[in-house]
Amino acid sequence: MELDELKNFVRAGEFGAITLDTSIFDAQGLRLESGLLKQLEQFQDSSTRLILSEVVKEETLSHLMEKARDAQKEIEKSLKQARDHWRVDDQDIEEIKKIVFGGREAQEIVFERFDKFAELTSLEIVEAQNYVMVGDLIQKYFKARPPFSETGKKKNEFPDAIALMSLETWANKNQTKIIVVTSDNDWKSFCKGSDRLIAIDDFAGALGLFQLQDADDICKYLSEKYEKGELENVKKAISNALEYKMSDLEIYPEVSSSYMYEQDSTEVTLNGFEFKLFESPNLIFRPVNFDDDSLVAESKLCVDVNIECSYSFDIYDSIDKDEVPFGSGSANLQTNLDVDILVSFVGSLDKIGAEVEVDDVEIEIKKLDAVDFGEIEPDWMGEDYDY
Repeated sequence: MELDELKNFVRAGEFGAITLDTSIFDAQGLRLESGLLKQLEQFQDSSTRLILSEVVKEETLSHLMEKARDAQKEIEKSLKQARDHWRVDDQDIEEIKKIVFGGREAQEIVFERFDKFAELTSLEIVEAQNYVMVGDLIQKYFKARPPFSETGKKKNEFPDAIALMSLETWANKNQTKIIVVTSDNDWKSFCKGSDRLIAIDDFAGALGLFQLQDADDICKYLSEKYEKGELENVKKAISNALEYKMSDLEIYPEVSSSYMYEQDSTEVTLNGFEFKLFESPNLIFRPVNFDDDSLVAESKLCVDVNIECSYSFDIYDSIDKDEVPFGSGSANLQTNLDVDILVSFVGSLDKIGAEVEVDDVEIEIKKLDAVDFGEIEPDWMGEDYDY
């Protein structure tokens, strides 16, 4: 079902809830306090209920725990290197650990974050024991009905089956339909056979379904105004946010060389950006959260960047049995990045045509594949000399 068609059913009151599966939390980097996950706070005082299967909750907590522990290990590893190579005193190391970790364990932090997220979104957990009949689950398993498949390790699909069956039963008991935000094919397959669960893999688009018509009208107005070159403040705010984000961009250069080399630094420079048009509606902004004083809109960008990597080279001295510095060099590459942004507008948004300002721009750069710079060599190798 297309988004425009779904929106009509949502506005008609047929959908009383929205839910996410674990793949969406993972795709958002498990950042509960920012990005699209933060926009779920709009359901706190809403007639639309945000619900999660107990299975998704536990899987998300597990993934959050893994991330927290990995981060702790990386910090402790860096502090150990600082002690060994920067000669930082053990006492100072312990003070830094106290500041960062506060003497708390990863589990405590994770539960605190999730509880706060649940509070701010009025999250409801659909517990399996209250909504899944074991007999129905067994029948689906042996008859290979979605989300169980006819081949493969069906036992691995039990968590999905429990989650989806509990959500469907919840929907039946509450006599409503649920927007299911998922990128999981097994979830999508189950939802195709359900009258109550409608799957959509576009998270921002799913949030847009629950916005008022006024939000669509304002996004249309802003899109048209930007195309006419009349929103320079918006363009500048996005450029500033992109330039700031470039310093955080992780680049994985792929090179080949006839010499031993070591990468010294990587610099990413912003050349410019262009908006991509959404297919429906044919605009550059679409709403994900709206009230009379603020609007959060999603946009997709094609960002033009220049990537420069510098290298130092060595050559093996067979006489001294040692590696000898052999000059330095650099490699440049111009490429395009796919970037999603959330632009927070503030102003008198209850009136079309009122002046608006940009309050914030959040940048989400999609995973950048390894960048191939080809063959590299010391800079002086390509120079001409007169002897």
